[in-house]
Amino acid sequence: MRYLIVLIACSLLFAGCSTKIDVHPSGGYDTLGIHWMTIERNNAIYYFQGTGEKGASVYTDMYEHSYDTLASVFKPKLPRKLRFFVWTDWVQARQILNYPLSFAQGSKCECHSRVNQQLGHEMTHIITYWADGVPWSSYSRLVTEGVAVAFDLTHDDRIAKAKSALKGQNIHSVADLWSGSYQEAEEKVFYPIAGAFMDFMFKKGLREKFDALIKNQTQAEAEIIYGKEQLDALIKEFDGTVGLH
Repeated sequence: MRYLIVLIACSLLFAGCSTKIDVHPSGGYDTLGIHWMTIERNNAIYYFQGTGEKGASVYTDMYEHSYDTLASVFKPKLPRKLRFFVWTDWVQARQILNYPLSFAQGSKCECHSRVNQQLGHEMTHIITYWADGVPWSSYSRLVTEGVAVAFDLTHDDRIAKAKSALKGQNIHSVADLWSGSYQEAEEKVFYPIAGAFMDFMFKKGLREKFDALIKNQTQAEAEIIYGKEQLDALIKEFDGTVGLH
């Protein structure tokens, strides 16, 4: 019962919409020692650890809309339908998965999410991994997590959050998070800065280069994509915007 209440409360909080049940469970699925309530929609199959149809209906409406919004930007071509596992018992999830929520596995088209996760974050991992039907060729935490934060579908002031995260840190450039000593900084520091940087890079309007960057994510590859002079200038401009020097 508490899972049903949590799911309904979180879904209605995010959606601010009606409690009418528009979709119903399409079945069940047993895996990881759990019987999941499943709802299959156009973009994803949702697996709910809880059993609240009302909350699940609202939840899938929100995430289907989120998927459509992100897909309009990145044009993904997934090899199979997205599988979206919605956990209400986060402690149990960590015990079973041996990894904290939330996370996505691009090659598997699979997300494991908290019930109150930001709408776009985990989906962005999958959608950008399969943008134009081509998987990533290389990985960097800055680009992968940065683009997921930039497109998490919140309306945060990314620059303000980056400035706040930088307080008390010995970071001199966003490049310190890309190939320097801060690559493994804790999430509360790393994510806001990475998100602000990728938002900044996207809004520069160099779309072909940005699309290439999310597939080829190392700083060395970015120097080839943008050209070293232009990339250095973009990094310098961003650093100045968030107060790095």
